[in-house]
Amino acid sequence: MTPSTTLQQRTSASLMSRLSAGLRRARLLAPLLALACLCAAPAAHAQFSAAGSAAAESAAESAGRRDAVASYGKRNVYRAGRTVRVGSTIEGDFHAAGSRVVIDAGIQGDASLLGGAVELRSPIGGDLRTAAGKLSLDANVGGDALIAGSEISLGRAVRVGGDALIAGRSVEIAGSVGGDLTVYAQQVVIAGPIGGKVHLVAEEIELLEGARIGGTLSYTSPNEIKRAPASVIAGEVTRTEREQKINREANERRRTEGSMRWDLLGILLWSVGLFLFAAAMMSVFPGATTAAAQRISAEPLASLGLGFALLVGTPVAAGLAIMTIVGIPLGASALALYPVLLLVGYLNGVWSVALRARLALVGTPTGSRPAMLLWLAGALVVVLLVGIVPFLGWIISAWITLVGLGGMTLSLWQSRRSAS
Repeated sequence: MTPSTTLQQRTSASLMSRLSAGLRRARLLAPLLALACLCAAPAAHAQFSAAGSAAAESAAESAGRRDAVASYGKRNVYRAGRTVRVGSTIEGDFHAAGSRVVIDAGIQGDASLLGGAVELRSPIGGDLRTAAGKLSLDANVGGDALIAGSEISLGRAVRVGGDALIAGRSVEIAGSVGGDLTVYAQQVVIAGPIGGKVHLVAEEIELLEGARIGGTLSYTSPNEIKRAPASVIAGEVTRTEREQKINREANERRRTEGSMRWDLLGILLWSVGLFLFAAAMMSVFPGATTAAAQRISAEPLASLGLGFALLVGTPVAAGLAIMTIVGIPLGASALALYPVLLLVGYLNGVWSVALRARLALVGTPTGSRPAMLLWLAGALVVVLLVGIVPFLGWIISAWITLVGLGGMTLSLWQSRRSAS
């Protein structure tokens, strides 16, 4: 056993002993860890659901009469528990996490708060960073405010000295913001003065009589903003949703049209390639292709069964050959030729369709080479068009491939037996 292993075992045993002795205190570490993530994370645009708010309030109400609260630090305080209160003035920063967080005494520094319900009743001298299901602010914030939650309310007595960034489901601002205001929400109601510019992204936006915006107002919404006659906007009002929607639709239309053009070009090139390959087969092996097509007409079920066996059996046999080491070249060659084999089977099936169509319409299965090429082209077009039909087209294409593969194999086997 190495010294490092022994040290790890001793450390683990000591840790388990401490956890067993202080279980009640250890339960409070989880919200502190969550609070640390909140403090370290950058400003983010998040929305909380109403279900999260209701669950948080229920958890706060179900707390016991005696709340276990962990508190660390003197100047800068870290506190966590079910119901967390400040209690007395804090000279430095305050970091708290709990089911319910109540700021009922002044904080001279910054505040980072995480809870199901957060209530700000006393002023904060620095910046405020908070995330909660339900957030109620009734005191001043000296610096900037970063707020995320489900239901967010800034009372009339609230004054945010700096900028405010708010993300939530329902946001009501009756207080004032000295700097710029940015809100992302479903519903936004502003009834207080905003010193700087305002940017809003919401489904419903309403400016009440007390709303006074000192800068520009830009908003993104599917609905027109609702403004009370007494509301004041010093700068320009711009709405970006309509223009952005038109641009998105135009870009999407251009992408769709371009994709359709490339798709049509690809289908055309594929069809021409299939026809040229089939014409080469008929020109180089006229007897074999005709014999395979006739075999398909004579024995369709046998061709179908043998084609299915070759479809499944060829890769299996190739894999077994590769496993024997000695048969690696043979197995690799079979796998390489497998796609070509399927293509040849498909074209043999199409050729059989052309011959049967000519026999049914003209009365003779064969004719001059140019005429047969025309019949081949027509049959290929029909088969490709039928293949576009969902599900049914796939079945017909698979059937043509299997009977073509099986008919070709039967024809080759019959010709070999006749030659021997």
